[in-house]
Amino acid sequence: MKLAENIGYEMRIPCVKAQFKRFPDGEFYFRLLEDVEGEDLLVVQSLYPPQDQHIVELIYILETCRELGAKRLIVYAPYLAYSRQDERYLPGEAVSSKILAHLIQEAGASELYTVDIHNIKVLDYYRIPAYDLTAAEEIIRYFVSKGVENPLILAPDGEEDAIRRAETAARAIGTDYDWLEKHRDRETGKIVTVEKPLKASGRDVVIIDDIISTGGTAANAARILRKQGARRVYVGVTHALLAEGALERLKAAGVEEVVGTDSIPGPVSKITTAPIIARKLKPT
Repeated sequence: MKLAENIGYEMRIPCVKAQFKRFPDGEFYFRLLEDVEGEDLLVVQSLYPPQDQHIVELIYILETCRELGAKRLIVYAPYLAYSRQDERYLPGEAVSSKILAHLIQEAGASELYTVDIHNIKVLDYYRIPAYDLTAAEEIIRYFVSKGVENPLILAPDGEEDAIRRAETAARAIGTDYDWLEKHRDRETGKIVTVEKPLKASGRDVVIIDDIISTGGTAANAARILRKQGARRVYVGVTHALLAEGALERLKAAGVEEVVGTDSIPGPVSKITTAPIIARKLKPT
């Protein structure tokens, strides 16, 4: 896995040799090729689609390492699946985030790290230390490296976590930030973004988001920015799920480029999250 290799390079630590394969019927096979008894291990497994397949792989890896005597199992799952449902909203629903927390802990995880989680409340289900990191600084530094100067950083909605990400990115390069508010139309269910004056005229703007699936919210923001005279609009997203038609929707709204991280491998995943976990775990 490229992400694991990048982390190993950043932290100057070796990757454990292991064998992975799938049988013709789709069943997963995992085998450690090195002795891990007494070792502290960083298990890198992003739980992007197909989520259930990657969760099963993670459980196999954790259980095997624990049974073979690993001392500590630190899980790095930059995209943590099932992070929307933190409670039972309708009678009879499965609380998926709680179930996933139980599986990861029972398999032997000692700590968990993720990046820009959609709903931080789900980490309350972990009895082990569980941390949410952010890719905001890596995202904005990517755009600066591509020649974007003194941009306005925009959160496409007014949620507390979204504003915090925009602030983090702005502070990293010494620029300003703002945000838009959105609400759901009670009759149609459509997401509506409320326009307000922004300091966007003649400037490049980088929209910072945690996750993009359909791209509707970011597209709404881009249209407002274009209307107010933004020179160029970019989108930097931690988790680029990008359902069918999402990229086309964003381009049609006037977005110059969409860039994501390697939490979800794909054509726009140009930023590695390796430095994020490396900074957290490197000895000081």
